[in-house]
Amino acid sequence: IDYLLKPFDRERFQKTLRHAREQLRPAQGGGTDPRLLALLEDLKPSHKKASRLVYKQNARVVFVRTETIDWVEADGNYIRLHTGPDSHHFRETLAGIEAQLPADKFMRISRSTLVNLDRIKEVQPVFYGDYVVILHDGSKLNMSRSYRDRVEALLERRQP
Repeated sequence: IDYLLKPFDRERFQKTLRHAREQLRPAQGGGTDPRLLALLEDLKPSHKKASRLVYKQNARVVFVRTETIDWVEADGNYIRLHTGPDSHHFRETLAGIEAQLPADKFMRISRSTLVNLDRIKEVQPVFYGDYVVILHDGSKLNMSRSYRDRVEALLERRQP
């Protein structure tokens, strides 16, 4: 529609805004410009989650299939993906990786841990309402009380 280059003044900004509004008005035929509709369609968020993650690690590009991830732990502004005997350390936040992973397959069990639901073997209660999540490979992950209701909701959905 238009563009602005820094530095710009108020007058240039107003001109760009007027031009954008003119472009957004329906055409004389009564319909919206098909180019604008196509642009808006492209801007819609996709609900399909990634089947693999791609990251740079030590000057290499690493591809990790989401179904191979056992669990993810936060490490400051980094995360560590645990995939069987391997682990991958990337600069990403836990919230960022959680948004990329399918919500029906991965669940946060504490402030610093996401787990692949298909890898959970059992959940055992420990002291004061906390739980320990035991994975098929024997890994034990702590689940905090504040995330316990998510597991309980999951159990209610999956019971016949």
